[in-house]
Amino acid sequence: MRITSFALAAVIAAVACTDSTSPKNSAPHSATVDSVAKPGVSAALVAPASLFTAYKTSSSHWTHITTMMTDFYYSWTPTERTWAGQHYDFAMSGSGSAWRAVNPTVGHLPYALLWTTIVGSTSLASGYYPDMKSWFAAHPSYPLEKAFVHKKGYPADSAHRVYYNHWGSNRWAINPADPGAIAYTVNRVQRITAGESGVFFDEAASGDMGAHLGSMTEFTSSISYNASIAKLLRAIRTGISPKMIMLNTAEYMTPADSVNAITAGAVHLEMFNNFKYSGMIQRWVWIGKLTNLGVFVDFVSLYSSQDLANMTTSYPRGNSATNVQRAKLWELASYYLAVPTSPKLLALQLENQWNKPYSSLWTKAQEANIGHPTAIRYQAASGKDPLGNSYILYKRDFDRALVVLRLQQGWGAQTYTDGTVITVPLPAGETWIPLNADGTVGTAVTSIRLRNSEAAILLKGSKM
Repeated sequence: MRITSFALAAVIAAVACTDSTSPKNSAPHSATVDSVAKPGVSAALVAPASLFTAYKTSSSHWTHITTMMTDFYYSWTPTERTWAGQHYDFAMSGSGSAWRAVNPTVGHLPYALLWTTIVGSTSLASGYYPDMKSWFAAHPSYPLEKAFVHKKGYPADSAHRVYYNHWGSNRWAINPADPGAIAYTVNRVQRITAGESGVFFDEAASGDMGAHLGSMTEFTSSISYNASIAKLLRAIRTGISPKMIMLNTAEYMTPADSVNAITAGAVHLEMFNNFKYSGMIQRWVWIGKLTNLGVFVDFVSLYSSQDLANMTTSYPRGNSATNVQRAKLWELASYYLAVPTSPKLLALQLENQWNKPYSSLWTKAQEANIGHPTAIRYQAASGKDPLGNSYILYKRDFDRALVVLRLQQGWGAQTYTDGTVITVPLPAGETWIPLNADGTVGTAVTSIRLRNSEAAILLKGSKM
């Protein structure tokens, strides 16, 4: 887990020039407010076969979406492994050879740490100090001790390295400006990525460094330390090109995180897709900024299906069969509001817990081919619901669907129950068919009813 991020003022300001407020740049208006809210679950009808087209057994599996998973799952069976290979385009951690056995075209990224080493471990990926000592002994022109940072005001020796405990393990921080540390790290990553698609570096956000480094002899602050991380990343990228470097920058959106993301070329946005977060517009803008610069983004949900199962009272099912399906449909719609014209640079990761088979948690609606966006997202309405919750309504048109998402507003307590329903009329001249999270469809509608933090994906009947 990370602490909550703060958004750049520049990114916030960019919202006004990045998102049109409406197709005609007109002022947003209020959707119709329902004085009496009644649950309305979409009918579950079999979707037309034409909705599930363009699938391939190789990656990328679909033309409209890219999928990714974090493989911290330890109960694999041959059946589950095959299923995963048929549904995910990228995987982080786990066995690369096992993933490639079921999908030779999958992108697999081994897990590693970049700027710290776990003390007392022998893992090349995360506890590499024994390997580091051997490498430096074989390269005596590089002094080992200079490869570490040291506490300010103390001798620069092994007893006074920057040292801290995180997630139950003790760490030393390396010196990313030291030539020896750079040369060693490039060599280490080359060995980690042998036969792989690249590497994933955890705990790589500016906030991670700022929280643990403290005062150092070699750097004036964590900001100057982070600037040298970019130099290290450039060396690694050159050393393993054309393979991928993915940084876990989580919810951080600082200038330093931007520089490192662009330098590395890929980021894992842990806990970024959050239906309970009022500032999602700044996050969609951040994604757009990165993908426009060619950065591959892994867009990760905060709440797992297992988390949501414990929220049935506060976050009920709404238009969906379960509250899990309601949330996952919102997160899918959130992805569609952010996705570029091509989905190649934006992966969706809807689950962030790993103790159940992913086939049992899969959101089938991901497979529905809604095509590609035909326009940017826009703010279609704003107002207050019957319980006084402020909202903004966003829409985005796709080849075969219209995506509608209600975003909560404000930073106080929120209500997500049926009493928050508003009615949203749909454009005339089209048959609108609600897509359910489980891949079924509802009957045609002319309007939809959305609760706080609820979304809908309306299929175009003329395109089915």
